[in-house]
Amino acid sequence: MRSDYAAGTGETRLVTLEDGSHAHLNAQSAITVSYTASQRRLELLKGEAWFDVASDPARPFTVAAAGGTIIALGTAFDVALEDNGARVTVAKHRVSVSSGGQTVIVEEGQESSFDENAAALAPASVNAAWITAWRRGKLIVEDEPLGAVIAALGHYHRGYVICLHSEICTRRVTGVFGLGEPLVSLEEIEKSLGLRATYLTRFMAILHE
Repeated sequence: MRSDYAAGTGETRLVTLEDGSHAHLNAQSAITVSYTASQRRLELLKGEAWFDVASDPARPFTVAAAGGTIIALGTAFDVALEDNGARVTVAKHRVSVSSGGQTVIVEEGQESSFDENAAALAPASVNAAWITAWRRGKLIVEDEPLGAVIAALGHYHRGYVICLHSEICTRRVTGVFGLGEPLVSLEEIEKSLGLRATYLTRFMAILHE
């Protein structure tokens, strides 16, 4: 209800803002936008969004998320809400990330994260193209737990997938999967891990051996 722009399950949304900046919302995501004569302020309320910022030295471009703030320093970057905090990935130039009373500079090809009211972690090198592959309809993972992969695919599927035993969700997954047909991607994962899915309804599947 608070959002100015939102994307639902299974969809992404590209928004052109009044200054020419772009916000690309991942599935199940929402933002608010507040522009004044002196600032450009957005808030990520839910999910994940990519920001490609138009230059305007007189008005800083700031994104609020999980109690922290990210200020663009001439850049394109991705912000995702995760658990009790947020993750920031920079694809071009750099950003300033402030949380818990401290500030770190995150350069191109780096990532930082923070929990609410806690200091941001030191920036680390990442493959930004992999992390933002959702913008191209792909999910790229390397040695990630199955539970995390199921959660990512869940943003594109109107239903629930659960593991019969918790051990199953800890199994590691590596691969490139399409987000347009999440159930097809799930089948690929099942085969690679030697699992099966039993569908109780169209909206409920249980993974088991």
